[in-house]
Amino acid sequence: MNNIFLRLYLLIVATILVVGISLDYLWQNFEQKESPSEINQTLLRLVSLQLEELEKDELPNRLQKINSQFEGEFSLLPLKAPLAQSLEQELQTSESILMYSDLETLGFIKLAGHPWILQLKFLTNDPISTTKNIFITLFYGLIALVIFYWIWPLSKDLDRLEKAVNQFDQQQWQSKVELPASSSINHLAKAYNALLDKIKLLVETQQAMSHSISHELRTPLARIRFSLQMAEESNDIEGIQKQIASIGDDIVEMNDLISELLNFASLESIYAVAKLEKGDINMLIETLIERLEINYQNKNIIFSKCSTNSRISCDSYLMERAVQNLIINACKFANKNILISFQQSEHANQILVEDDGPGVQEKYRVKIFDSFIQLDNQNKNKGFGLGLAIVKRVMTLHSGSAEVEKSSLGGAKFILSWPK
Repeated sequence: MNNIFLRLYLLIVATILVVGISLDYLWQNFEQKESPSEINQTLLRLVSLQLEELEKDELPNRLQKINSQFEGEFSLLPLKAPLAQSLEQELQTSESILMYSDLETLGFIKLAGHPWILQLKFLTNDPISTTKNIFITLFYGLIALVIFYWIWPLSKDLDRLEKAVNQFDQQQWQSKVELPASSSINHLAKAYNALLDKIKLLVETQQAMSHSISHELRTPLARIRFSLQMAEESNDIEGIQKQIASIGDDIVEMNDLISELLNFASLESIYAVAKLEKGDINMLIETLIERLEINYQNKNIIFSKCSTNSRISCDSYLMERAVQNLIINACKFANKNILISFQQSEHANQILVEDDGPGVQEKYRVKIFDSFIQLDNQNKNKGFGLGLAIVKRVMTLHSGSAEVEKSSLGGAKFILSWPK
């Protein structure tokens, strides 16, 4: 039996016992003060009326006869007795006094014309008291049993969650918690698993980023070092100029990598949010195409305009980044044709970018949006593996999604979707 179960069980059972005993105590007091037995009151009055008519010497014999005919016990209490003195003031405002307990009933009434108080002691029926105690014991026992069967599975689930957290603290990233849907802490397990996936992704992204940075920077640095060495050993002015030009290209490549990393890091920040505002999606895409066609004049880029409402809600700066990355990606891999279109459904907006290139194999269609992922391709297009990761992050900030399917043109079809 684990500590979590024991603590929960004892806490709940103790609480119920305390509440139950308190309520029982309050009920008994209420019953004593507010609900005296009319039968016992009547009996006290009748006996007191009989005794008040008798002389002092006749009282003992009459009490003896009454006690022989009645299960209770009547006795006379002198007014000078301590108990009588404490009752006398109360008897001035009340004709009789009745007090109850689990074992006996006590009644008091003052005899007119005599210096005594008539006391009635009536023993409570033992079988009734025993039955009451048995019933109370069974009642609390049943509650304790129900609590046991309610807390036991809960404590096991909490124990599994605690073990998973301890394993996570030991950097065992696969320590997920799988609980049945009926578990009362299933939502906590799902939240923990989601947090675990996010932390694992962040750690893997950081590791991949460190590896990619070291790899991508090492290559141009090695070329720069080689070019400088060649320039130092050469007396040919033209050869030296070529080496300097090569160094310039490597610097541009390093600068592009740093820019991509900074852009990606800014989007991955926990403070990154999409500033949604109304904008013309047709104008945004047309401007992008005009700017990119200069560098890809051998590609046929076609844009299918939105014929209904082209003003949509989005972060125009982030959406431009995402669509631009998709168009550049399509231009790199397309043989000739690229088709861009915008569609609307009842609840969502969609931008589609298709090409007639080799496409994306089904096994890579989810992985391709991870950071620093570069698939093998025959064209050997240069990249850092951050373009599609930025696209995915932009859509996440829009509460949307980025997917890739097979295009009717034969290549890849990237779909950006986000709610209206």
